[in-house]
Amino acid sequence: MIISEYGRTLSGEEWGPCMDMLLAGSHIVLTTHMNSDGDGLGSEVALASALRSLGKEVSIVNPTEVPPNYSFLNEVADIRVFDAGSEEAIGEISLADLVVLLDANLRERMGEIWRHVNFAKEMGALSVLCIDHHLDPEDFADLMVCETYASSTGELVYDLLTAIGARLGRELITPDVARGLYVALMTDTGSFRFPKTTPYVYRIAGDLVSKGADPNDLYDRVYNSLRPESLRLLGTALSEIRISGDGAVSWLFISQEMLKKTASKLFDTDIIIKYLLSVRSVRIAVLMVELPDGRTKASFRSRGDVYVNEIAKQYGGGGHKNAAGCLLQYAPEKAVRVVLDSVRNFLNEREVVGK
Repeated sequence: MIISEYGRTLSGEEWGPCMDMLLAGSHIVLTTHMNSDGDGLGSEVALASALRSLGKEVSIVNPTEVPPNYSFLNEVADIRVFDAGSEEAIGEISLADLVVLLDANLRERMGEIWRHVNFAKEMGALSVLCIDHHLDPEDFADLMVCETYASSTGELVYDLLTAIGARLGRELITPDVARGLYVALMTDTGSFRFPKTTPYVYRIAGDLVSKGADPNDLYDRVYNSLRPESLRLLGTALSEIRISGDGAVSWLFISQEMLKKTASKLFDTDIIIKYLLSVRSVRIAVLMVELPDGRTKASFRSRGDVYVNEIAKQYGGGGHKNAAGCLLQYAPEKAVRVVLDSVRNFLNEREVVGK
């Protein structure tokens, strides 16, 4: 079941099926997408804390490691990382009666976790709930709440917990929950400056601050906790940025050699893409990163009504209108050529349509 976009905040009644599913679960596993970010992690920590207060057995199992600047979230939630030898993580999935995927709406975004979840699902042992706010959801969950009006998954989790609290007659937004949700809102709105930062988002943020979230502390922890390796990578990367002759496209390719030379990791690349869009003439920015297995991760950013999720969809990816990504099954040289051709063709088609 997919709850379609309403363009407004869901009512308590509309949250009913989701609430029923969560309240019926006894052993719940929460997860998010590969290369987790503040929205996915903050939403997980907040939902886990609230559900535990209701007596639920809750585990968090993620497909990739937590970036260092979000490690403080582990103070309230033991986040396990799934890998080939993670018997404990696999065991948590096998015991679960409900798996909740947060901040992603594609199966492949769960990485290797999906194989184990799908096996248990086919055996009738568990149900899958998805809560997300990205475009173009894939219909694989037993219940999918995918609302693209929301600024973040954290906004949806806030509304969900408010609805559950109203049903049960108790307050679920504790200080730990408030901190997780504030991180989710802050990071996915670009510190409350992206287009979907509505007046309602500011009201949520104010409520979270009144309930224990410290804006100064959380901003400092997330944005002023870079590793030295991140800065070395940034310094190397800035000199490699390229901009098209007309100034409309900027791009950067980060190789495995560059990562090894600076002793950096994939999550260290997250701070770089904003620089690609910092030139005012740029309409589409592309960051491409070579992965250890030879594939290439492409991240797109854009301005205004340039729907870069349409480019990502060509290669099995997706995301938001102005922020999207995909994985390319190509070696680096071909990946760069293919992506740039796609971006140029996309912009050219827009120009033709606009005439």
